[in-house]
Amino acid sequence: MVLNKQMLLTSAFSLAVAMPLSVMADDNKSSTERDQTGSSAQSRSDRDTDYSKKKQDKHQAKQQGKKKQHAQDHTRNMSRYQLDMDGWVHVGVDYDRDGFYDAVETIFLYDLEKAQNESRKRSDDMKKQAQRDMQRRGNRRQVQLSGEIQKLQTKRIMSAEQKQVLAQIQTEEGQTQRVFLGPQEQVSQLNLDKGDDIQIKGVKGRVNNQSAIMAQFVSFNGQSIENELPRQQKLRKFKGDIVSTRKTSFQGRDGKFVVAKLETPQEKMIQVNLGPADSFEDVDLSEGTSIKLLARRGTINGQDALIAQLIRVDGQSIDVREPTKRSLRKTKQKSRSNSENTTAQNDQQPSIR
Repeated sequence: MVLNKQMLLTSAFSLAVAMPLSVMADDNKSSTERDQTGSSAQSRSDRDTDYSKKKQDKHQAKQQGKKKQHAQDHTRNMSRYQLDMDGWVHVGVDYDRDGFYDAVETIFLYDLEKAQNESRKRSDDMKKQAQRDMQRRGNRRQVQLSGEIQKLQTKRIMSAEQKQVLAQIQTEEGQTQRVFLGPQEQVSQLNLDKGDDIQIKGVKGRVNNQSAIMAQFVSFNGQSIENELPRQQKLRKFKGDIVSTRKTSFQGRDGKFVVAKLETPQEKMIQVNLGPADSFEDVDLSEGTSIKLLARRGTINGQDALIAQLIRVDGQSIDVREPTKRSLRKTKQKSRSNSENTTAQNDQQPSIR
């Protein structure tokens, strides 16, 4: 085949023009793709920035909300102290802890907070001291003795339902001790009699304001009994109206005592030993008089009764608890001290004749 020279030149020129155009098209395509890719990356970066900013703004708003809520709570708590007089607060006082205010005191707010802190600290210190004292008392109260029975009798005591056997024992050291051996029904198993030698383990206590030993273990002639020690009754609060009163005496106790019939919300009618009659000489105990008291359970002539310890009546608070040896000793020392002070003052004062 014979090709025309002009045809060859035309083909060569077309090829030369087509190649640069194709390269330029490819370059333009690559440039467009790069622009699109760069634009997409920039969009993602902008979105991430916007998201981080929104998240940060949300966190700040949340924190501000918490601060605002805290400020509102603080304001609400402090509203208790918004007073007519700046820095002062009214405090209701319940002296006998019956749920009713007996007085209202006005004190400085700082003094109230200081008193609260000191009271909490004192309460903690008292609990620790009470635990230490209890351990020491427990160790001191433990008793172990052997001796001969000098006397046996049965008695009723407030802290026990059954009659108790009381023995007078002469120890091997020559001392005489009053020992409650336990309930009559249980002690009878040992067939004890005057002159028998027995061994006792127990604790020191007080019954009807007299020292005694409460036996926990009693052994005789190879036999033993074990007693559950009577628990000290907790005081309870009572209130009611007096129905009637009378004065009476109790065996082994000095002086007269006031026994009242009391109508209470807890019980329809109950007897109450209010305490020594001379404690109520200037107190109105007439029928219908309202009375509040702290008392423990007991018996009077074999019947259930209350034994008062603290009494609130006729606007007075009366303490009728039996004095212990320690309190009697302190009273005597104080009385002696007052007498000495009075004598000294009288010696210094000029006499008028």
